[in-house]
Parts: sequence; structure tokens; C-alpha cells
Amino acid sequence: MSQPEAFGRYRVIRRLGSGSFATVWLAQDDLLNYPVAIKVLAENWAHQLDIQHRFLEEARILRQTDSTWLVAVHDVDVLPDGRPYMVMTYADQGSVADLVQRGQLPLDEALRLLTEIGQGITVLHNHGTIHRDIKPSNVLLQSSPVGQRVLVADLGFAKSIDEASGFTAAAGTPGYMSPEQSIPGGDLDVRSDVYSLGAVAYELITGRPPSRPPVRIPPGRIRPALPPALDELILSALSVDRESRPADAKTFTDRVRTIRMAPDLPRAVPWWQRHRMPWQRAAALVASLVVLVGTLTASTGSPGLSLTTVRHAAQQVRVPVPLVWAREFHTGREAHPAATGGGLLVATDVDGWYSTDTRSYGVYATVVPGDRGLGEIGTDPCGTEPKERELDTGTWEGTVWEWPECAGNGSFSSAAVHQPGVPETVYLEVRQPGHRPDLVNEIIDGTTVS
Repeated sequence: MSQPEAFGRYRVIRRLGSGSFATVWLAQDDLLNYPVAIKVLAENWAHQLDIQHRFLEEARILRQTDSTWLVAVHDVDVLPDGRPYMVMTYADQGSVADLVQRGQLPLDEALRLLTEIGQGITVLHNHGTIHRDIKPSNVLLQSSPVGQRVLVADLGFAKSIDEASGFTAAAGTPGYMSPEQSIPGGDLDVRSDVYSLGAVAYELITGRPPSRPPVRIPPGRIRPALPPALDELILSALSVDRESRPADAKTFTDRVRTIRMAPDLPRAVPWWQRHRMPWQRAAALVASLVVLVGTLTASTGSPGLSLTTVRHAAQQVRVPVPLVWAREFHTGREAHPAATGGGLLVATDVDGWYSTDTRSYGVYATVVPGDRGLGEIGTDPCGTEPKERELDTGTWEGTVWEWPECAGNGSFSSAAVHQPGVPETVYLEVRQPGHRPDLVNEIIDGTTVS
């Protein structure tokens, strides 16, 4: 759809986004001198009466609830071609999904957002409505005189609780919708929304969505030192058995509020939390791993990436790692039989480093006595022949083997390098989303052994 000049008295400024059923535009109400968002039914659905009904039902629900925690609808009208549009609150600070992508949130901030999201869903439940599509991108943020406001939005899948036993089609977003939502004709109730609240809570706390159900890894394993009550609450909300979930959004939200108000809630984000290091590895880390304070500015060879240096004390090796990958650490990992004392692995998911089902990005490094080649210390992780190249950075020389595409999980590179005249080899592995030999070279060049 090309940009229109206006919708009624609302002057269009730019498009904010579009989905399967509608396009949202930023517009200016020149009469009241106020920005608004205008949601217009997509052209390909113009003659689908059931879709038009769903669109207008969303507007009715939002208008009737008229809550601080929900996007407000100010007006509804119809275009000359018969498509309806609604004039809504403009959320000038984007969505919670945008916020999560910027980095891990302080715990108090994550719980504040979760409380306000839960209040919005509680309003819907009190109105007799199930949202059915709660996810970070459907929670908007708006500036206000008293601070940031949370606005639950996009009720395109919302249905009356009274009709919950008559849903004929699956609806929702995989990863956030309850298991029962994936079954057409399933008997749903408000606990389906509780599951989605648990999924949003998991992502707000850890920075990543939960796995497919059943979810077994508690948030505290990814972000250590969380209150046990928070782990228990989120896992109960994500239970496959809805009888084990909190009864409704209010119950869930009240428990979040209680946890947030506890006097012993961690208010700061410790350094080990920022790197999402599993707590059970903390003791080993204190003995063998030192994270150097600060980051190294990425060189022109690696635009947009900042590097942090980590050290494996037992092997006296220091390795630069892109900061965005430094979520979990593992020392003593014996990935190769020739490694002495194990190696250092820094990655987004250390348990999924060699899994074909998990996309884990990071760096593994270990020191091997003598000048050894890949044939003696390495493995073939991708099931295909690698591209081989010789490397000489002036400090390091050796061989790099590269798999630009490794089993659908990005690029994999391994290297066996040594310093001229030094009788030991440093073996490295680098997993990354795309094939960037320049980044591999930079990691190798920045590696030091003392």
C-alpha cells in the first residue's frame, strides 16, 4: 500500500509497520496537535467479512475497556474502498521486543514491565476476554509525564471467554502461545494467557524466549542469583498442565509484585549476571577465569562488534570474544583429546556448542603442547569438507579451516596456530552467525599466551 496523504482529518507522516492483516501509520491530528497511530485493514482482506468483524471487535474491546494499561482507540471510520481503520494511541518508544534486543534489563526494571503487562491482561480478563497473542512485540511503550507507560496492544486474536470452548482454529505465536492453543477446537481459558505471560517473563529476565514446551531450564540457570520464588513462578506459568499454572493474570501479577517488593531483591546487575554465567560454574570461574574490565573497540575489520577479553588462568591464554556472545563460560572443557587441562569456551549457549539443534555462537580456545595439526587434535563438526587457508598475522602463523555453512547453524572455523619458535599450539574454534574470516583473524591476532 502506497503512503496516503490523510485518513479523514489525520495527516499521515510515515508507516510504522505492517502485519498479515493490517498496516499501521503514524499520523498527526492537526486539530488537536497530537500524534496518533492509525491501523488500517490490509487491502487483501477488504472483502473478508470475518476478518473485518475481527478488526472491529478489537477496536470495540479496546474502547470498552479504556484502561491505562491497554492501547486506547479514539475513533473508528471506513475508507472509500470499504476498509475500516482505527485511530489509536501512538507509542513513541517502540515495543518491549525492541527493549529486550538492546541488552539484558536490570531485574527491577524487568519485573516492573512484567507487572504492568500483567495488569493490562488482568483488565482484559475482567472484561471477559482472552488475548491469545501476548508477546514482547505486542507490548508497546509510551512516554508520559510520570515515566514510561506499558500498553498492551494487538488484540486481533482476542476472543470472549464465553466462546473459549468453540475456537475452531489454532491462533497465537509459536514460542509464546500455550500448548493447548495449537490444538484446533481446544478448550481454552485465561490460563492460556498465563502461559504467554510466563514466556514473556522468561524473555524479560534472561534475554531469550523459552524453549519449546515442556520448559525445563529455569531462568536462574541462565541468569544466576534470581530469587527462587521467581524461578518457581515462571516455570509454573509455563507448565504444560494448565492446572499447575497460576489461576489467572491477577494471581500471576500479584506474585510478581510481591517478589519485586521483597527487601532482598538484587537491585544491581552483577558482572556475572551480565554475562549470564551459570551459577554452578562460578566457583571454577573464580579459580580459573578473569574477565578483564572494559571492552576493546572493534577494529575496522569487524564493524559493529565490541570485543571483551577473557582469560583461562590454568593455561595462561587470553582470547578476545565479541561481547554479544559472552553470555556463558565454561573452563576445563575437554573438546579435544590432545588438550591439556581442558579449554575455555565462551558462548551464547555452552551446552549447545556441538548440538545441531542449537545455534550457539562464541569462541573455544585451548593450548596443546607441540606443533600439532588439525588431523591430530581436531574433529569435523559439520559433515563436509572445510576450506583451508594459511594464516600469518606476524604474531601467529598456522592453518585455519572454515565451514561457511555448518549444518544450518551459521559458520564454523577452527584454527591451529603457534608463535614462531614457540613449541606449543593454540587451537581455537569460532562459531558465528555469518561467514566472516576477518573476525576470525582478529580473534586469533588478539589471542595471547603468557
